[in-house]
Amino acid sequence: MKSVFVPFLSLVVVLALTVAATKPPKALTCEQTKSLVTPCLDYLTKKTSTPSTPCCQGLNKLIASTPTKKEKCAACKCLKKEASHIPNLDVDRANKLPKVCNINVDYPISKDFDCEKIIKDKP
Repeated sequence: MKSVFVPFLSLVVVLALTVAATKPPKALTCEQTKSLVTPCLDYLTKKTSTPSTPCCQGLNKLIASTPTKKEKCAACKCLKKEASHIPNLDVDRANKLPKVCNINVDYPISKDFDCEKIIKDKP
């Protein structure tokens, strides 16, 4: 019994230390957020008729990288601020981008949306 218990206890200690040492991933910076959606600019300014694959991949990664309300809100504020500096931004295309990319977003995307009203954390 003792010979089984010692390796088992060692495994439990190693697992506990691994879990304790694992840091949660850092939230995206505004620069990282912008870089994920930069490939969408041609579509959002009507230079192309459809979003590129990198655009949809970036949007998907952005959604996946912002699971908490706080992270979603920060990304929302960043993108709203940046959108105000983009001439010829087609707001209708911005609103439809998640759907065109086949990505579910649980809040509306619009220039008038209050980022503080994001209410859900990703399960």
